[in-house]
Amino acid sequence: MRLIIKIAIIYALISFFVFLIGGYINYTVMSREIDKEQRYFLNDRLNRVIPWIEKREFKETVVRNKLKVQPLAELREETEKVYSDTLVMHADLERIEPHLKLDVIKNINGRSYKIMLYDLIVESDDIEDVVRETMIKTYLILLGAMLLLSFIVSYYLFRPFNTTLEAIKNFSLKSQRGLKLSKPSTREFKKLNSFIEEMTGQVSRDYKALKEFSENASHELQTPLSIANGKLELLLSFPNLEQEQIELISSAQNALKRLSKTNNSLSLLTKIENKEFSDFEKVNFSDLVQNILNEFNELIELKSIDISTGIRSDVEVLGNKVLLEILVSNLLNNAVRHNREEGYISVELVDDFCLIENSGTDVNVAPEKLFQRFKKGSEHPDSSGLGLSIVQMICDQHGFDVEYKVKDKHHSLKVSFTKS
Repeated sequence: MRLIIKIAIIYALISFFVFLIGGYINYTVMSREIDKEQRYFLNDRLNRVIPWIEKREFKETVVRNKLKVQPLAELREETEKVYSDTLVMHADLERIEPHLKLDVIKNINGRSYKIMLYDLIVESDDIEDVVRETMIKTYLILLGAMLLLSFIVSYYLFRPFNTTLEAIKNFSLKSQRGLKLSKPSTREFKKLNSFIEEMTGQVSRDYKALKEFSENASHELQTPLSIANGKLELLLSFPNLEQEQIELISSAQNALKRLSKTNNSLSLLTKIENKEFSDFEKVNFSDLVQNILNEFNELIELKSIDISTGIRSDVEVLGNKVLLEILVSNLLNNAVRHNREEGYISVELVDDFCLIENSGTDVNVAPEKLFQRFKKGSEHPDSSGLGLSIVQMICDQHGFDVEYKVKDKHHSLKVSFTKS
């Protein structure tokens, strides 16, 4: 959800509760003011009725529109004004309506009169309806104006932020140029851009240093390894070597080969992590799988492995061709190396996935853990424990799903080209 929408929702919720409280306050204040004005009105009418009675000196009860004057038989003390509610028939509406009544006893010209005045009350439910309608309409107008203005204003206010996001999205560590951002007028965005420029500059420098170190380390390791291997081969050519000596030299050569292979694998993992293989294109995966299968034919025949294929033609995958070749090579290499004599391999390729199944031995760890670095499912001497780590890394970079299952010495590794 966009930031401006979250802000608008929060503001709308706050406004809703504020309007609820405001509606109650409006209702209370309005009711009090109406009641006060009605009392003022009745009091004003009383002040006008007294001179009218002075001129006429009524001897009988007089009832007129919302007025009742009752002469009393004896002189009594004047009383304070008493306000109360009563029900009176409304002439126009022809129904009983609540009224505010004023009762008082006044002495006029030496005679006591009981005077009663009343007037129609503005009912509480009428006030409530007015307040509710007013607040709802005002809230809706405010909400509409707020949403409209928030989107319009946010377009201009957040433009520097969106520009920064786009620049970060297009930033690449392989680029020799640092990230240069605009200098917006908003203080917070200016500080953000300054921090991002400083951070990406430091990351680029660290990446360059790490890249140089890994390349130099890999290169420097290969040289002494090659020298050591060459000297071991020279030793093997010496005459009169005993069998035990030959075995020791061969063991040392195998150890050097594993070390060299591990070094190359770690170097490859580093390059994949640094996204150095970012040039994606449409690759004919069917031809790629078939070509790599042909390269493994000799190894497959040596172990008398029965192979069956179901490769659909012209299956295209978007990716880096070098990485896809490494992916398939690692999968087929595992299927051959960890297979048994006279075993089987099945390769199936369709538009959505590539499935490789093979016979083998049981693994001593959970299959999903084999994607971790240096995790081995067996003690095979040629295994570095990095093959499936490379497979996982390549699949992650291409957005593939990879699944490995082992059941009753039956190995199944499936690469899905679309994530579920």
